Amino acid sequence: MLRSLSGLPRIPQESGIADHLVQALARLHPLSILRGPRGYGKTSAVVTWLRQAEGLPETVYTTLTTGANEQEGFWTQLRDALVPVDDQLAAAPSAASEPERVVTTWLAQRREPLLVIIDDFHEAGLRHGAASIDDTLVDLIRQNDQLYLVAAGRTLRALETVGSLSVETLVIGPDELRMTGEMVHALATRMGVTMTRDRAERIVVELGGWPSAIRAGMQRAAASGGHSSGEVTLADNYIAAMVRDLRFENVRAFLLRTAIPEQFDIETARAIAPEGNTVRMLRNIRAAGLLSERRTIEGQSYSYPPAIRNALIRVMRETRPEVELEVHQELMRLATSRHDPAQALVHAVHAGQWTVALDVIENEWGTLLTSSPRALVQAAQMFPAPMIAEDVRLRVATRYLSEVASPVTKPGWAGVESASFNAEIAAHRTERVGAGDDELLLLMQWGAACLLMGDLDTAMYAFSQARAWAMMTDGETETYLGSAGLALVHALQGEPDQALRWLDEPAVVEWLARVQQEGTVDAIAMLALSARALALVDAARPEAAAAIEALVESRHRDELWALSVFVRSLHVMHTGSTEEVIRQANVVRSALRYIRRGSLMEALLTTTLVEVLITGGMVTVAREVTDTMERRGFTWNAIARLHLAEERYQEAIEAARTALRSSAVSGRYVLEAHAVIAGAQLRSGHFAAAKEAFRSVVNRARQTGQRRGLALMQQYAFTALAGGDETILALWPDCAAPAATDGQIDDDLPLVTLTVREAQVLHALEEHAGPVGIAHALGLSVNTVKTHMRSVYRKLDVSNRNEALAKVRRIMIHT
Repeated sequence: MLRSLSGLPRIPQESGIADHLVQALARLHPLSILRGPRGYGKTSAVVTWLRQAEGLPETVYTTLTTGANEQEGFWTQLRDALVPVDDQLAAAPSAASEPERVVTTWLAQRREPLLVIIDDFHEAGLRHGAASIDDTLVDLIRQNDQLYLVAAGRTLRALETVGSLSVETLVIGPDELRMTGEMVHALATRMGVTMTRDRAERIVVELGGWPSAIRAGMQRAAASGGHSSGEVTLADNYIAAMVRDLRFENVRAFLLRTAIPEQFDIETARAIAPEGNTVRMLRNIRAAGLLSERRTIEGQSYSYPPAIRNALIRVMRETRPEVELEVHQELMRLATSRHDPAQALVHAVHAGQWTVALDVIENEWGTLLTSSPRALVQAAQMFPAPMIAEDVRLRVATRYLSEVASPVTKPGWAGVESASFNAEIAAHRTERVGAGDDELLLLMQWGAACLLMGDLDTAMYAFSQARAWAMMTDGETETYLGSAGLALVHALQGEPDQALRWLDEPAVVEWLARVQQEGTVDAIAMLALSARALALVDAARPEAAAAIEALVESRHRDELWALSVFVRSLHVMHTGSTEEVIRQANVVRSALRYIRRGSLMEALLTTTLVEVLITGGMVTVAREVTDTMERRGFTWNAIARLHLAEERYQEAIEAARTALRSSAVSGRYVLEAHAVIAGAQLRSGHFAAAKEAFRSVVNRARQTGQRRGLALMQQYAFTALAGGDETILALWPDCAAPAATDGQIDDDLPLVTLTVREAQVLHALEEHAGPVGIAHALGLSVNTVKTHMRSVYRKLDVSNRNEALAKVRRIMIHT
């Protein structure tokens, strides 16, 4: 047994040691290792275990001091700790001159169980002899099955790595010693601190689960009355004290320097903290539990928990502020070499390199807008006020981007600015005002960049600000620029009524009439003409054909040109002949070769290609395209369309529902997804479910003015679900061509007229073999179903179910 519990170290009353750690120690392994930085509860875990344990062998507990930093000093301190067990150790002739030989001989020969606990084991041989000490201890444990060793320290040692290969070893590392959210919440309750479970989880993240740091903050909160947990995160005083107490300057310097970037890799660590062995330093700090490690496609990435990082930065600013500038300058150079403009900009402003930062903003404006708007805003806000007032890009970033730049990346598509499009916008603006960069130009370019990457909400904000700026500075003369952008956003969102309202503004009408008369159609005019054509096609207006004819092909094979291909394809699908549809499929396929991979326009064109192929009767080819298509957002609509064409109705429904659930789906595809569901449910004989989906179709059509997507259902299905409601029937797009049912287009299909109920019974025949199943599905009596079946067979000129199903694929049905 332990000679005296009174000699144990004092531990906090609320230590927060998990029961499973005490239980693991109680199993008494030959070798037990507790490893973690100061304040991680190593000593508390051991003392808690000893105070609760029963039936332990004779136990020796010792805490090493700096005197154990030399090999001889360690063995001397261990000998002194063992003297109370056998006072002959002190009387041995060589006890003073050869402590290692005396201790190892005595431990090797002892035949009664003995538990030796060495706290602060990181001091053992710190300056000399650490490897030798560890090897000797492992050999003693292997030789004597009556010897049990517990070592608690802050660093990874050979005792742990080699020992675990030689004897049964318990390792309790930082991950096991960290506090969890549940533990923090329980501790707060015991200490009288008011805290939600969510707040407890956030504290664990901020402080990395560091027990003593959390307790220190909790005690501060308790001292303030226990009514708030806001003080808990202010425990960085504890962390700062730990950093100041570090004995090795190279370790302290490494911690302070690597805390400046939010995350870093080995190459970055070598650049900003070149002193010492970087790999070994990372390994030791990671093993101590201070660093989080994450695997990325570029390799290992490291980061400190937020509160620990903040504490390190505070110490660095208080003790050596010049280091921060040095590190940011090095990080700036590193980011530039890695072609990372956002990080280069951030570190340039932190280093006070204003000229460099302005160069990055000017040269990488489009990239920063689309890929790192938050970094751009934060950097711009750090510039001196006079510089912000003088630079137009800084004004735009601080005045407009800050309103919408989110720290969370929005779902969108890859790709950045279109260089040709931006150049044409700039040329358009310069031609009219004779100036270079101004706010209107930058706002238009920002809106265009967001539009091309699928961030339509931000694009709408940018174009609306461009319009507002023009109204305040130029009156009405330049408002057409923002209005044209807004029209295109609404058109892409599938809101033709709103798009056409913007295009009907007098300033836009006058401007378009002038440029078309003069033959000076540039990028801005093409943007407006594309918006009008798309809106009219979606609204199924008779003027759509003329709007398509008015589209001028861009000189560049860029996103604006691809947009015109997209609009023409939508029009051809619903008004063109079979030959025209097939020709357009080839045009779309060719256009895809020019568009950057992963961009919004690639997704739009790929989805449209599938739809064109289906309309042209090339279902097998459409299947080949969808097999290679990335599943995301509205691309699921194309898959749903394909399943519908293949008469795989349940799969069509699931794909359409997946599209509706996606956060990346464009509003223009919402109606189409509901239309697919309604048509597939009707063909499956589920009239109630079809009716429910159809209500969503009708609501969307009325809200937006969209009509083209209704034709996905085929007219007989639309009429059947409309149920004779004239206001709904009036929504049907008159210019829509009949959609194919089996991949074939035939302009001379015979027409059979059925009542709404007869059409429902006919579609129910596909799933139910007889009147009983149909009656149950439609909520009718069996006799009523039989009556409708006889009428259907007579009108189709068939005598049984199989003939009816075969014939329905070769005719058009009107209800």
